[in-house]
Amino acid sequence: MLRSLSTGVTGLRAHSLWLDVIGNNIANVDTIGFKNAGVTFQDLLSQTIAGEVRPTANSGGVNVKQVGLGVQVGAITNAFTQGSVLQTGNPTDLSIQGEGMFVLTDGNDTVYSRAGAFALDANGTLVDTVTGFSVQGAAGDIVLAPGQTTPAVATSTAMFRGNLDGQASTGTTYTATYNVRDSLGGPHTLTITFTKNAAAGQWDWAVTESDANINSITTPTGSVTFGPTGAISAGATGTIGVDYLAAAGVTTPQAITLDFGSATNTAPMTGFAGTSTATLASQNGFAAGSLTSFAIGPDGTVTGFFDNGTSQVLDTLTLAQFANPSGLLKIGANLWRESANSGVPAVGQPGTGGRGTLIAGGLEASNVDLAREFTQLIVAQRGFQANSRVITASDTILQDLINIIR
Repeated sequence: MLRSLSTGVTGLRAHSLWLDVIGNNIANVDTIGFKNAGVTFQDLLSQTIAGEVRPTANSGGVNVKQVGLGVQVGAITNAFTQGSVLQTGNPTDLSIQGEGMFVLTDGNDTVYSRAGAFALDANGTLVDTVTGFSVQGAAGDIVLAPGQTTPAVATSTAMFRGNLDGQASTGTTYTATYNVRDSLGGPHTLTITFTKNAAAGQWDWAVTESDANINSITTPTGSVTFGPTGAISAGATGTIGVDYLAAAGVTTPQAITLDFGSATNTAPMTGFAGTSTATLASQNGFAAGSLTSFAIGPDGTVTGFFDNGTSQVLDTLTLAQFANPSGLLKIGANLWRESANSGVPAVGQPGTGGRGTLIAGGLEASNVDLAREFTQLIVAQRGFQANSRVITASDTILQDLINIIR
């Protein structure tokens, strides 16, 4: 039998497989996170008809005579080039700009994906909408359940700003009220009264209360002194203790620093000539709050926003990086699994260790280039057609041989 018959068959098989790969690429042109595959051919073993001859002093050498036995697919490689980002406006839709893959699990199996079409399930867990697998963060499953709360924090520092009239006469008073929070987040109103002292630039202060739950205030007095430039020269801070009644059920006593102009106070009080305007700028206590919304940042931080006006980092979404992502195994549903040749996953925060960053509200489109695929489709078709012609020609030759005996 002619070798060309079997050689042509190998060409048909190889180009048929190439057409399969191209067809799959085109079919997934709109599949989010899809990575197109390419085919590399290699020749089969060649049959040696005559060996090579070494050159001698009297004659030249002769090359080996070999006949190739066809072609086969050497590799099918996935190209992990960046796909464009499709804006969706959905805060749980995520795309990766750069290297890395999302880490997903069902509790038993861990898989990886570039498709960031995520949503919250009934338990508030961030999951893949196709498979239901949980998206993994630094602490495991990322949970953003409605009604999730942040605990109350007692006030430990109250910062003041504004002015106390530097040319006020001795005995002049100025009063301001402000709120603090106890260990359960309950508000309590205190009153601070500034009284101009006879000493140059000095104002004495005294804290009082009229709250039924407060038993007394310890070290309720102090003074703050302003220098000739109007800046605080002494008494930048003071500390009071709030002693609550046992019936209030809160931590007591509660130490509160009154900050009039420390290094951390970005708007310290002043003692310029003019109207007194001293007031509370901020205090670091707050009531318990319930989660109202959240946002996922480029570095994977999941920040929750609560109805008490505070925000808190709830978790950090992680990405897995592989030394050879093309070695991962496709398992369908936009998922990949680690293989012996992919390398082990290096899991970490987006934007670190060469990992890409996240874009919230967008999905990564397929990286299939239709123009390239259609061009390769024509080339593969021609290759298949040419190999079929080899088989046809070989068959004609065999038929001519058969006809010789007629």
